[in-house]
Amino acid sequence: MGSAFDTVEGNFRNNCPASQDNSTRGPMHSYIHHLDDLLLFTEVVEKGGFSAAARVLNLQRSKLSRRVAELEARLGLRLLQRNTRRVSLTPMGEQIYVHALAMAREARSAFDLAATMGDTPSGLLRMTAPSALAVTLLGELVARFCLQHPGVRVLLDTRDQIIDLVGEGYDLAFRAQGASLTDSRLVARELAPVPQILVAAPALARPAPRRPRDLNALPLLAHATHDSPQSWHFTGPAGNAESVEYRPRCLSSNLAVLREMARAGLGVALLPHYLCAGTLAKGDLVQLLPAWQATPARIYAVIPARRGAPLALRRFLDFAAAELPALLA
Repeated sequence: MGSAFDTVEGNFRNNCPASQDNSTRGPMHSYIHHLDDLLLFTEVVEKGGFSAAARVLNLQRSKLSRRVAELEARLGLRLLQRNTRRVSLTPMGEQIYVHALAMAREARSAFDLAATMGDTPSGLLRMTAPSALAVTLLGELVARFCLQHPGVRVLLDTRDQIIDLVGEGYDLAFRAQGASLTDSRLVARELAPVPQILVAAPALARPAPRRPRDLNALPLLAHATHDSPQSWHFTGPAGNAESVEYRPRCLSSNLAVLREMARAGLGVALLPHYLCAGTLAKGDLVQLLPAWQATPARIYAVIPARRGAPLALRRFLDFAAAELPALLA
């Protein structure tokens, strides 16, 4: 039994007038005009549907659907089964997809390689970061970088969730927690430590705790997504370590939300200093246990593990590593 490409070879020649008009050009001439449609087809499969792919590609859904339908007509094959929610590959579509995906990856590698050869950063950098980090720090950081490099454009996604960088075509994710990665397609680079401080509303801070274990007498807030016991770790003035195990009064995955809870008097929060500086200056929050240092958080850049990272990405990573420590102090 022949493969899908055996079938395509005959169908394509029968259905594509360009190959009949001038046979001396060979079959490759016919294929070239439809390579971009194969790339669009791979995006639809990777994103799980036309709507999601259209958003990423910045195309109208109807136009994307028409292009894939035209590709199917040219090939003489049905590649996708369509329903109201998702699309799925037909058996022939699965075989075509394997080859089309390999082509798409090689094309991306070629463009990435070309981007490394120049000496002027350019192109679109697609980034994602937690909203609190993006609003407080990254807006300024990205603006300064773009002003230095006019040829670079940036898309900064601020969804508070882990995004599939490779699947959704992102160049970089900022993550402010551990960088342990289970996805072999990704690598992490530490950019900067993040000093953390204990804060509370002034009324809740009286009387002030004298050491970390005194915090157990106060309601505590946690940066977490699961209701489970939490812990904070501190180093005292003499280098002595002390930890606090606690069940949080409230939890949130958003640091800015925790800051507002603390400001309202709901509890004590351990937060990045950069996020609290303005509120501390206004007197809406006060710092607890200033002589004790909490274990710092860390900001990581997570990027796809690919050969020849674009020059714009490499320059931005170096810029972020150089500038973030001062912004976080």
